[in-house]
Amino acid sequence: MQEQLRGRHGEIAALRAAFEASASRGRLAVVRGEPGSGRSELLRQAALMWRAEGVTVVSHRPRSRAVVLIDDADRLDDPVLTTTAMRMPGCLVVAVCRDHAELAEAADLVIDVPTLSPDIVTELITSRDPLDHSVVEALRTALGALYGNPGTVLATLGELNLTWVGDRLFLASDRISLPKHHSLMEHVQGLAHKVALLCVVRQGIEVTDLKLLKENLDACGRALDDLVERGVLTKDLKVLCPALANAIIDQSGEDEVRRMHVALAADTADPDLVALAGPDLPDAPRKARWLADRAVEIQATDPERAGRWLTAAVRMTAVQDRPCGRLYYRALAVLVATGQNELMRTVLEECVTADANTDAATMLLLLNGEESQIKGGPAVALARWWLGGPADWTPLPMTTHDDEVIISNAELNAIYHALRSDVQACRTALRFVRDEQARERFDDIIEAGTAGDVAMVLELVLGQRYRTPDHGPLKLYQRVVRDYAKADFTSALQTVRQLELTKRPMPAHHHGRILAAAMHSARGEHRQAFAWLAKVSHATRYAPTRAMVECGLLHRAGDSRTAVNLAWRTLQRVKQAGVRTGTSRLMLQALQIAMRNNDLDIARSLMTEITELHRWGDCRCTLQVLLLAKGLLYHDPAEAARGAELVRRRGHRPDLLWACHILAQFADDPRHVVRELHSIAKEGGSSFLLPARVSALMRKFGVAAPRTSANPTGLTGTELRIVELVRAGQTNRQIATELETSEKAVEHHLTRLFLRTGVRSRVELAAASLAGRLDDRGATG
Repeated sequence: MQEQLRGRHGEIAALRAAFEASASRGRLAVVRGEPGSGRSELLRQAALMWRAEGVTVVSHRPRSRAVVLIDDADRLDDPVLTTTAMRMPGCLVVAVCRDHAELAEAADLVIDVPTLSPDIVTELITSRDPLDHSVVEALRTALGALYGNPGTVLATLGELNLTWVGDRLFLASDRISLPKHHSLMEHVQGLAHKVALLCVVRQGIEVTDLKLLKENLDACGRALDDLVERGVLTKDLKVLCPALANAIIDQSGEDEVRRMHVALAADTADPDLVALAGPDLPDAPRKARWLADRAVEIQATDPERAGRWLTAAVRMTAVQDRPCGRLYYRALAVLVATGQNELMRTVLEECVTADANTDAATMLLLLNGEESQIKGGPAVALARWWLGGPADWTPLPMTTHDDEVIISNAELNAIYHALRSDVQACRTALRFVRDEQARERFDDIIEAGTAGDVAMVLELVLGQRYRTPDHGPLKLYQRVVRDYAKADFTSALQTVRQLELTKRPMPAHHHGRILAAAMHSARGEHRQAFAWLAKVSHATRYAPTRAMVECGLLHRAGDSRTAVNLAWRTLQRVKQAGVRTGTSRLMLQALQIAMRNNDLDIARSLMTEITELHRWGDCRCTLQVLLLAKGLLYHDPAEAARGAELVRRRGHRPDLLWACHILAQFADDPRHVVRELHSIAKEGGSSFLLPARVSALMRKFGVAAPRTSANPTGLTGTELRIVELVRAGQTNRQIATELETSEKAVEHHLTRLFLRTGVRSRVELAAASLAGRLDDRGATG
């Protein structure tokens, strides 16, 4: 019973005590709680408890001591009379209701069922299904205060469109609504529905806003009070949670929402209401210019809202007055700068002629995985090249008079050259871009382009003129790259799985899969690494980074010669195709493997290639590779140390681990390097990054593990790995799969962890780990 009923042990204990006290005379226990709070489940579990103890549980007058259970007692015609009649000496009546003052007054005992804590609800739903962390967070955000109501959470979860990615369930759609038969929706009827819809449309109201409904104000006021009393609205007159707001809109339908927008905007000078009504207003063309002027006034202080108003102004403009001129440029420029892709698509659909700005906006939509039928010009051609269309793209002549274009020719050229890792051409193009800071971030732009991080390239080249949309593959892959650089592999892998849910496969997907394979390889999870590599395209552009992961896997499997040969073959293939992205890093890895095998001839050949690659594409990353390669081949600790310092400035922790590992192999006194490497590997949630290599180096040089505050637990590597996976929301079966062990072994480890740390559940274990409170209390279990 304890396993099935979570968070209600106190209520069960109170009912048990009430039964014991009912021996001399009858007692009435009232259990109050909101619908979905677990009242009926509490009743069911209490019945199971009593029946297991030999107590007769009936719903009519028994001949001996018994318990009478009444669910939804507040729906009886006369709850007090009915429950009182049922009482007799030795009989306990347990009546479950929402909130009934008279029934509570007649009761001998009142048990209030509180909401469950978010941690318990999370444990409840994740123990049933392998939900990804993103699903749990989306539910918590959408349900707000209702997340503590288990019935609501389970009912809402049951109606979500979930899809499998690997062994996890993800949301197939971001929109979450309360079920249409939820108890709160019973109160959103008639005039109350109009009041509630007004609150949704206005995102909260003042009492004086009720006059906008043009209904009887007294009746509207009573409906408003009732909605607050029933919990549909908060005391500050906002809808309780986003999921309820969505349910109210769903109940209304598009036509009713549109009619309300028009009715609210008809006699008002509120730009928000006018923008919501848009072209449905009878005098829309006349108000379009007024709305556009209002948008210009707030553009500097509230650009997101200005973008919404400008989009509405475009839609409100009469068709015959729609040249793609200044209004379209201003709307598209604001929407690009605020990352509002959906509105940008709306504006493009209204355009009757194309120009450089519609071309650039369409390119940005395509790069983020959106479909478009617009043929476009050079900007769209650039996007289609990146997405695997034409084999190449022709750079444009660069001009300096580009004030009213979203993306200039020079900026398009810089984006193209960065994504091709054409260092010199990119440096030249950056001389003509409008954002001066872009020139100062040259190395960052090249590094982002090499990683295929289109979002970062656009942000750095365009500056404040561009913001990556919050949704779509560009933002997701950017998060993968950032988390990977921080060595937060758990978060990065979760985001790669989310990326798999986005639309048709794009370069972001393939780059993300390669990074996922690299992270699993670094953890020693070779089966998962090969699984991700199997999904990567065999296109030449991915060959160097793909081969780098494969070489590492082959080398760790003991097939070093095959690894070096693969690197060399890949080099010849990409040279022939004119691809340089990621090649120098692959050569460094092959050189490292060749040196371990004492194959100096191939090592010298690889060094020649690395030198040539740096000569052709002189930038921070190629210099880093060159210095580390010199340190390896010539046993030059000074050059290797310079390379490691470059990586340190970049703040790229996996690369810094790699560099320190190289430096420690031949430094005169490598102990400080090993200590730094160990410290890096144990920081910030990356405790499982290259543990075997770290441990091997420390044993080789006799360096004791530093005692740091990052891991004072004394737990084993396997136990720490299990803690991390528990924090990620994985079930025992998923953890067993990750660790390639049995579920029973995982259960054994968890039992020992509970004993050694003093926590009592997976939720407490995760919370203690996040708060840095895990400590080994010495229990041996």
